[in-house]
Parts: sequence; structure tokens; C-alpha cells
Amino acid sequence: MAIFLMGFRSRQRHSLARTKCEPRRRKRDYGASRSPPVVSSLATARPPSFATPATPNLPPRVKGKKMEASPPRRKLRPPPPPGAVDSLPPEILQQVLSFLPLRDAVRTSAVSRAWRRLWESAPGLALEWRPGTDAAVADGVLARYSGPVRSFEFVLHQGSFWRADGWVPLLAAKGVQILKLHFGGHWHEGSSNCLGASIFSCRELTSLDLADDCVIPAAPPGLAGFPKLTKLRLSSIEFPDSGVRGLEALIAESPLLEELLLDRLYFTDDEHSYGFEEWVIRAPNLRSLRISTSFDYMWQIIDSELPSVEDVEILTGGDTDNRDFMKLFTGLARARKLHLEIPYRDVNALEGLSCTFENLKDLSLRTKFCSLPTMLCKICILKNAPNLEALKFLIMWPYPEEVEVGVDLLNAQWIEGLLDNLKTFTIYLALCQQNEMSFIEFVLSKAPRLQELRVVVLRNCPKSNEQLLEEITRYRKASPQVNLFVSRLEIANYLLLQDD
Repeated sequence: MAIFLMGFRSRQRHSLARTKCEPRRRKRDYGASRSPPVVSSLATARPPSFATPATPNLPPRVKGKKMEASPPRRKLRPPPPPGAVDSLPPEILQQVLSFLPLRDAVRTSAVSRAWRRLWESAPGLALEWRPGTDAAVADGVLARYSGPVRSFEFVLHQGSFWRADGWVPLLAAKGVQILKLHFGGHWHEGSSNCLGASIFSCRELTSLDLADDCVIPAAPPGLAGFPKLTKLRLSSIEFPDSGVRGLEALIAESPLLEELLLDRLYFTDDEHSYGFEEWVIRAPNLRSLRISTSFDYMWQIIDSELPSVEDVEILTGGDTDNRDFMKLFTGLARARKLHLEIPYRDVNALEGLSCTFENLKDLSLRTKFCSLPTMLCKICILKNAPNLEALKFLIMWPYPEEVEVGVDLLNAQWIEGLLDNLKTFTIYLALCQQNEMSFIEFVLSKAPRLQELRVVVLRNCPKSNEQLLEEITRYRKASPQVNLFVSRLEIANYLLLQDD
């Protein structure tokens, strides 16, 4: 009986606890005339944000076969606005690129898709690189560039000389107009690069610049020169096969040549051993001529062969024992500007000079003042240059004076009109020895239009600048408006001037 009562009480407590947890329900009286509200089905539906998307009717998947992915959608680019650069025709854009430096032209490939390969066919692009550029860069550009080449400039270094053999035929095919190849590095036996005969197939060349241990082979028959060449610069170049005759033909068969530089050229061993034959520089349109050499390979200048020459510089390093200077100066009678080296000889090399330098305005002479023949040689030139306006002397390594030449002896050489038009007179590397000072006094007393006298003395000159200026001030002056300048040159600058 006790067990039954315990079970009954447990069921009763459980029933009371359930009753307390349930919410109390209230009955609502709607009345007789009112009906319960109609609950819409939308009220019981889930909100749209929680709605489960309907599963599309997909075709049954085939086992072992992957579904093909749809291609990605690309946004259509709007056409360029009127007046934009991209709206120009490709021919115009390529023409614009042809005026840019190579580096900038290549960088335009990043502008847009239309510009990506535009530079590769731009006509007349200048393919020029700074010294130190890897030769492989030029290889890559030449492989991609398909247009005509206006200019090609590169400095090759030891170990990459062979690349020029592949470049030159490509450039000839692309109609290169300006070609500059320098073979840098220090020279040693066997380091020279021999260009192939394909160099003569560059028929469109207007400018050719070769320098530093380059060998030019004999030209194929009928191709010794360049029909459109106007500028030729050869420095440290060898002609082992054709010798001076090959150089003579190269110049003569380039009829439009206007500028010529011949600097430290080398020829066949036979010519060096047994002497050179005379050969003539023939260039009817030549205006500028530069010759610099440590030995005389017997070039000749004839007035009738150089009718247009205006600016001439000839430096032979003193190796002119067999040179006929009277013939040389006669061939330069048309020049307006001369820079020459007066030889040191026991006699006056220009005594009896008869030609007149009517056009000569600017004269620079490398000379000495140590002997009477060299002093008289200068006077002979000045006598035949009535329109000279600028005179400059660069004194070569100072030598002790063999004889003192006073101003009275120089005055005895004076003729009417001598130095009448001279405006500037400069002496470089002076030591203020007697002959130098006598020539300065002579010029001051005979130049009525002189505006400037400049004396640049060496550091070891025994006179100070003030003493020298005071001495020159006491000289008689034909020109009242002349200005005097005295300066001193350091030995390092002196050596630079000697090497120029």
C-alpha cells in the first residue's frame, strides 16, 4: 500500500510540473456576427532571403565524362574617342615611333595592345646603344625588327667582335644609312676583328665610322666605294690586303664624300718595310679633312682633286722627312681653316711659296721657335694669307733656342698688308724665351685690328704672370683696342694638349 501511494504522488507531481510549463490559453469571443480571421498562406511562408533556390532541370550526368566549362566573358572595350592617339592609322603611329630613341620606342609596347608590336616595323628606327651594353641585346632587336634601319651604333668589346660578322649582312639587307662600329678594349696580338666583304654591300650608307683594331678586307670588284657616302671616319684601321691603293679606291669611289677622318691607319707589311707609293686623295665634294698619323704613308693633296675643301687638319707626329711641304700647302690654297704641323728642318720648308690663301680665316700651327728656319716658315705663310683673322701657335716640346731671332729681323720680312685683318692671336705652351717674345712683339706692332692677345705659359716658366704682362704692355701696339691675357697651364693639361 505504501508503494502504491508513492507512485501516485510521483505521477501527480509530474502532471503539475507539465501544467505549469505550458502557456495559458485564452479563449476569445468573436461574437455572433464575426468570424475568425483568415490566415493567408504567405504569412506562413519563409522570407525570400531564406528561400531555398529551386534546383534546375539538369541533364543526367554521364559517368566518366566531365562537363565542358563555358568560355569566360570578355568586356568589350569602347572605341577610342575621336582625336585619341590609338585612333590614328598604324602608318602614322609608326612614323611617330621612328623619331624616338630605341629605348623609348620599345617601351611603347606597354601602352596598349595595339602598340605591342608596333615598334618592330617602324620605318627608319635608330638602333643605337650606349657603351657597355650586352651584345645579346642587339641580337634580339635585330631578330625582331623588320623595318629599314636609319642608323646602327654599337661598341663591341673583347670576346664579342665576331658578332659584327652576323650584324653587317642583316644591316645591309635593311638598308642601313649610318653605321658606327667601335671595337673597344686594349689591343694585343691577334685581337683585331676582320670585317667580311659584306661591309661593301651596304650601298645605302651615308655615314661609316669604324674604330679600334678593325681590319677591312679587299673590296669585291666594282664595290670599292659607297655611292651615297658623305661621312667616313677610320681610326686604328688596318688594310692588310689592299694597302694604300684600297684606301685610295675607297675614297675615290665615294663621290659624295664631304667629311673624311684618317687616324692611325695601318697597311701591308711590304709597304711598311719598303716604303709607300704616292697616292692621291680624290674627293670633289670634300669639305672637311682630318689626317693624324705617327708615320707618313705618302698621301698627296692636289688642289684640283679637292675643289670644295674648307677645313683641314693634318698632324703627322713629326715624321715628314720625305714630304714636299710646298706641294702640300699649294694643294690647300682653297681652305678657310687650317690646322697644320710645321716640320723642324735645317732650311725654310716654305721658302718661295707663291700661292695665296685668299679664303683662309683661321690658322693653327704646331711649331717650334728654336731655329731661324722655323721662324721664317711662319712668316712665309702669313705673307700669303691676307684675310687671316685668327692665328694660334701650339708650341711643341720646348727646345733650347739655337739662335736668337730679334724683332728687327722679323720686321725686315714684313710686307704691306701683312696681318691687316688679324683679330685674335694665341700662343699655347710658351716658356717666354727670346724668340717667342720677339714674335709676340712683332705681331702686336703689325696688326692694326687686333682685339685679343692671349699667352698661355707653362708652369715652369721663369717669369710670373704679372711680370710677363708688364713686359708685353711695354711693346708698341698697332691696335689701340687690343686686350691682353696671360694664364699658366698645369703639366697635366699640357700633356693633353700635346696628345690632341
